[in-house]
Amino acid sequence: MKRVAYGGESFITSDEGAAALLDFAASAAMSGVAEVVALPAVLPDGQVITVNLVIGPSSELITSPIETSLAEPDTREAAASLRARALQIGESSSPAHGAAISSGDLDSADPDPGGLELY
Repeated sequence: MKRVAYGGESFITSDEGAAALLDFAASAAMSGVAEVVALPAVLPDGQVITVNLVIGPSSELITSPIETSLAEPDTREAAASLRARALQIGESSSPAHGAAISSGDLDSADPDPGGLELY
């Protein structure tokens, strides 16, 4: 399982859930999208809850593995939904966001700095 830290708080979820959340956060950051997402998590007493997070371009998530005897929450449905949404927003984003720049792109750039002195 993984501990996910976000916004000064943390929660425990499955490896699959944490990985899908990171995938979604990366897509959201590259696409400039912010959304509320839900993910099952487990409390220290074993109670399963749903955490809701606003994930967007400036979200900072940290995941770390933990050893626990707690039962893993079932995150299969939430993880599949997060990954599907990550693909959707990735496909609909502008190619300018996160697109690789090739050396050919730089060669065709206008060399005139518009009257600015470059050092």
